[in-house]
Amino acid sequence: MKLLRTAILLSTITLITASLVMAQARRPQPQATPPATPQEVSQDDVVRVDTELVTLTATVTDQRGRYIANLKQSDFTVYEDGVKQELGYFNTGDRVPVSLGIIFDTSGSMVDKIEGVRDAVEHFVKSVSTGDEIFLIRFSEDAELVQDFTDDRRRILRAVERLEPQGSTALYDAIFLGLQRVTGGKHRKRALLLITDGNDTSSSVKRDTALTLARKSEVTIYALGIGHGERGSFGHDQHGSQIKDTVDMRVLRAFAEPTGGAAYLLENAHQGGRDLVDEAAAQVAAELKQQYTLGYYPSNKRKDDSFRQIKIELPDKSLRVRTKRGYARIAAVTRLTIYSSLTLMSEHHQGAHPKKP
Repeated sequence: MKLLRTAILLSTITLITASLVMAQARRPQPQATPPATPQEVSQDDVVRVDTELVTLTATVTDQRGRYIANLKQSDFTVYEDGVKQELGYFNTGDRVPVSLGIIFDTSGSMVDKIEGVRDAVEHFVKSVSTGDEIFLIRFSEDAELVQDFTDDRRRILRAVERLEPQGSTALYDAIFLGLQRVTGGKHRKRALLLITDGNDTSSSVKRDTALTLARKSEVTIYALGIGHGERGSFGHDQHGSQIKDTVDMRVLRAFAEPTGGAAYLLENAHQGGRDLVDEAAAQVAAELKQQYTLGYYPSNKRKDDSFRQIKIELPDKSLRVRTKRGYARIAAVTRLTIYSSLTLMSEHHQGAHPKKP
């Protein structure tokens, strides 16, 4: 009898619960109230909400090259193909994290410079903001990602210490790989720091291919061109013969300037008690923290791959503003082609230069 009463009680509770659920389902549900528009949206939130947003990294200096860091959104006027755009996002450099790649030349001609460059990279890594993520690519006869994105500075520094100079210079392969990898960063603001002392001698990727990708990307490129050291600079060709190696600043400027970055020629970098490599790397680190990030939704809604020119104006004409010269929306088929080319390039190098266990 006790078991029967328990069963009846449980059945009654079940029926009541079911009735309440059915009644709630029949009752009209109130419409959800849209959340209030936030007064400030973080950089990551912006890119996840709408990928149509075009972002610009702008560096502003006075006539003496000093950074100007007290401008407001209303000071900037942005034009796309000559048409004024309405800014939808504005922030200053010290509040915008960066996805950053370091591309390190380890060709044979770096043998007398690599220690000084290691020191400069160490100081650079310690100088960038704590919220930045960094990866490291080394290149000689091929290009290799030796440390993927990390915010652990010690991992980057350990990878730098293991680099050894040898072989020829696959400069365009390295830039191509860096551009492809940095797009996988978690931050919308992206930059590459390229350090080299020579010109390309062994890339699979053509210069125009790498230049086109840089021109269409949203990546700022900085290049440090290391001139001859006190003992000279010599590389090695594919037969192992010693050859003179000279940095090609025209190429470095062709990659850096259209993206809003800068290229530095550092000749006799460690003479006279100065360390020009260290100074230039420190200047790049400081610049990344003092830039403005602007964003707008383009009035041109066409979905094509045409290159769109960008211009920024300031009320004070004595100030100089540096940003990328334009951008293009890369179609999915283009990204697939780039990815396939990168995969084939990687497989080619791995086949030609098997890794030691």
